[in-house]
Amino acid sequence: MSSTPTTDEPTITEIDWTDHYDQGVDSSLYDATYTYSNDKYSCVQGFYFAHLVFNWFVFLSGVACLITRLVPARFKYLHSWFGRIYILSMLWSTTTSLLMNNTGLPLSTLISFAAVMGCLSVGWIVIIFHKQGIEKAAQSVVQQKLLESAKSTDEINLGEMMGEAKMEVVDSKTFVQRFFSLKALHGILFFVSWMQIAGRIFNSNQSGDFTCHTYPVYKPIDVPQVPEGATDELTLVPVHDPDWESLPWSGGVVQWTLSIIFGSMAGAVIVGAILSYYWARKAHKKREGSIDDADISTKDGRHAAGIDATDDGVPAAEKFADEEESTSNE
Repeated sequence: MSSTPTTDEPTITEIDWTDHYDQGVDSSLYDATYTYSNDKYSCVQGFYFAHLVFNWFVFLSGVACLITRLVPARFKYLHSWFGRIYILSMLWSTTTSLLMNNTGLPLSTLISFAAVMGCLSVGWIVIIFHKQGIEKAAQSVVQQKLLESAKSTDEINLGEMMGEAKMEVVDSKTFVQRFFSLKALHGILFFVSWMQIAGRIFNSNQSGDFTCHTYPVYKPIDVPQVPEGATDELTLVPVHDPDWESLPWSGGVVQWTLSIIFGSMAGAVIVGAILSYYWARKAHKKREGSIDDADISTKDGRHAAGIDATDDGVPAAEKFADEEESTSNE
């Protein structure tokens, strides 16, 4: 394997421009709106602006999440919805960033992004645990209230009772319980995650002059991915993949991709239909079994009380007495 050239070795300055001479003909080398090499996209100008839009959604939804923690209780449900917008916007911001590659990212940005995704992931998980804990505590409160009001004739609104019970659980917490809690940890982690975007959004280039201004070149090293001769002079990565015919989508990228999408969708529908039918049949048989068991229990109870179910509920003793009386009269 070739090593990095030393000061005693000549510096490679020549570039192989093969297949890239014709401007605008099957090559993005002279096009600032996209970069396409080896039959792959690495930069598309439009994705930068989509990335900016989603970053603004991240920033604004984060602000809304902070505000909805201070509003009256009847509006606090909005906090969860703005949180969902925050997470979805972050996902799409990450997706659009995949096609904005020119010269890479500095280490500080990579560390910042690690904080964004790490805090978002952990913060989302801990709030789920927190909600489950509140739900369990509220159910205990409601259960106790139902037992206490079992003899009451007042109409019971279970949803309202659960809401009130949750507020009781929350209001009963001390300062220590509130500060050292999963909910507080969730807020801290999401704030750290949001700050990485909020700090960058006002220090990023939003002038609209973003361009795809670089093109990949093979490194002059001896590895299987570098073609022969590219170690002697800098060689641009070709527009088309030389091994294209061996790829599974070589017969048609769109057709192959759509076949995977709709094929998996059809498979999910079929499996879902089979499982739905199976569980529906199982539930139906279970209901029929419960009805049969109830009928048997009813019949057993009637027999135990001396009632013959085949004679319209007339007690067997009375029936025998009637028959005896009829016989004697004859």
